[in-house]
Amino acid sequence: LKEEGLKVAVSHRGYKGAYENMTKLISDEDHLFEDARNAGDEPLLIAQNLKGIPVIVGKNRKKAIEFLEENVRPDAIILDDSFQHLKVRHDYDFLLFNGENPIGNGFLTPAGMLREPKSAMKYADCFVLNDISGEVSIPKIFKKYSTPLFTTSYHIAHFIHYSDLGKSEPSPFVRKKIYLLSGIGNPSSFERSITELGLSFVHHYQFADHHEFSENDIASILRRAKNQNIDAIITTEKDFVKLQKLDIAKELIYYAKLHVKINEMDTFNGIVGTLKKEIGT
Repeated sequence: LKEEGLKVAVSHRGYKGAYENMTKLISDEDHLFEDARNAGDEPLLIAQNLKGIPVIVGKNRKKAIEFLEENVRPDAIILDDSFQHLKVRHDYDFLLFNGENPIGNGFLTPAGMLREPKSAMKYADCFVLNDISGEVSIPKIFKKYSTPLFTTSYHIAHFIHYSDLGKSEPSPFVRKKIYLLSGIGNPSSFERSITELGLSFVHHYQFADHHEFSENDIASILRRAKNQNIDAIITTEKDFVKLQKLDIAKELIYYAKLHVKINEMDTFNGIVGTLKKEIGT
């Protein structure tokens, strides 16, 4: 949308961040603000990757939107994780699914993985199957609807060392002794991305999604790494954001920089064109 000449902003709840119960702008069109590190791992990651796009944090989306309209005046506001947030009117809903297991057991959390009943799919304007690997067969439930659908694939573009001294291609890690470290919702996807590069790992230290790493967590892993002569500890970019806050030894730690490929670009470009047209009217 920005490339199409539109002014865009992002609203994020900031789950478990210091500003979840506030309305806080953490970046604008020119800067990532100093206190953005307190916003939570996901909004900080979004702000770091979407340079030039304002990001606001706060679970009260209505207040966040009002702030953006008064102070930023965007043409479009993208709300992360907001399909079930009914206090705000949505003009267009992208409904995202885990490509490996889109519906799970069909139950709502905590019994299953769904945040809304399957019947709510009829309210979506577009379905997105995320992180598809290889040939994919679209589940029957999606074929019940005429809703546009596109899929994405993830792969690791390169690794970046904790010291941020530059990028490392995957090849130097072949035949090295590696630990994986993550606190994400789908750790198997991370493992698959690593093994697709021809890399193997000694152990994957898995923590719950949104886990706040402590210095003791990392110190314990580093001790084991030393005992096993581990060459590198590879984590996700999302987890790396949290590790940056800690006073820990950094020599072994790298994060994987993901590249996201949209597989049906014609469908995606058609949606962007439609949105641009609607925003302009």
